[in-house]
Amino acid sequence: MDLNKYNINDYTLFFDQIFDDKIQKKDVKDFLLSINKANMPISAFLGAISSLRKRMTHINAPKNALDVCGTGGDKLNTLNISTAVSFVVAGCGVCIAKHGNKAISSNSGSADIFQEIGIKFTQDKNLIEESFRKNNLCFLYAPLFHDSLKIIKEVRIEIDQATIFNFLGPLLNPANVNYQIIGTSSHETMKKMAQIICQNQIELNQESQIYLVHGFDMMDEITLCDNSYLTICKNGKIIKESVINPEDIGFKKIKLEKIQGKDPKYNAKKLIDLLNGKKSPYRDIVIINAAYALMAVKKVNNISEAINLCHKSIDNKLALQKLNNYLKITSAKSYY
Repeated sequence: MDLNKYNINDYTLFFDQIFDDKIQKKDVKDFLLSINKANMPISAFLGAISSLRKRMTHINAPKNALDVCGTGGDKLNTLNISTAVSFVVAGCGVCIAKHGNKAISSNSGSADIFQEIGIKFTQDKNLIEESFRKNNLCFLYAPLFHDSLKIIKEVRIEIDQATIFNFLGPLLNPANVNYQIIGTSSHETMKKMAQIICQNQIELNQESQIYLVHGFDMMDEITLCDNSYLTICKNGKIIKESVINPEDIGFKKIKLEKIQGKDPKYNAKKLIDLLNGKKSPYRDIVIINAAYALMAVKKVNNISEAINLCHKSIDNKLALQKLNNYLKITSAKSYY
C-alpha cells in the first residue's frame, strides 16, 4: 500500500472509520504499520488530528494558556522535567493547561507523578475552568479527553512499536492552546512536527507561537547534557531555527545520571524538594526549560529576564503555592 499518495482528506476518512469502529482490527493494524513503513507522512498526521479533534472533549482555557509537554520516547529516564516546569511557569503568572499521560517509555510520566503527589484527575469542565481562573493551572489527563482512542488500545499493544499515536499528544491539547513548548526525542520528528504545527496554525487561523526543542543527546527537553535544537513556529510559519548552548546563558553542562529518576515516589520527592528551593542539577534543567516556556508565551523580552523570573518563582515559593492550591482544588493535601 503506497500511502504517500493519499492526502489529508483520505486519511481523515480512514481514521473516521477506525474511530467509528467500521474497520476490523486486523485491517487497523495493517493500516498503522503501513503508515510506519511510509515514514509517517505529514498528511497522515493531519488526517489523524482532524479526526480526533472532532471527537475529543474540548475545554475552555484563557487565550494565553500554555502547554508544556514532550512526545516522550527518549528512554533516558530523567526526572519529571516538564511537570516541574508547569508549576514554575504558573508561579510566574502564566496559565498552564498541561496535557499529559502515564509513562510509556520512562519510569514515571506526568500522570504517574501527579497521582503520587495526590492530585486527582478530572474531566469536570467547571472544576477545570475554576482551576484556570483561581490558580492558573490544570492538568488534562489525556485518556479522559480522548475517549475514542480506547478503540485502538489493543491494536497498539499488539503492534509493540511506536505508531503515529505516540506523537499526537502534544498536537491535541483539549484546551486548544495557542502557545506551547514541545520536546521531541528525534531531530527528524522535530522537523516533521514543525511542518504539521504550521499547517494546523493556518487552519485554526489564530495567533500562536510554538517552540519545538530537541537535545543533541536525544532528550525530549532542552538538555543540560549537551546542546539543543530550537525551532520556533509562529502564526503558521517557521520563523527561527537555532541551537541552544546552555553554557552561553549561564548554565553548566552536566552528566545524565545527575538528573535521572526512578519510580514515581522517588521522582515526586525530588519535585517537592525542588519546589521547596533545593539547589540541584534538576533545578537547573527545570529553570532553563521554564525560561524558554516563558519566551514561547511572550511573558518576557529576553532569556535573562526569563531565567531570573523562574528563580524567583521557586525561591519565593510561588511555584510550590501553585501545587498546593491545585491539591486543595482536587484533593486535600498540602506540601508546605
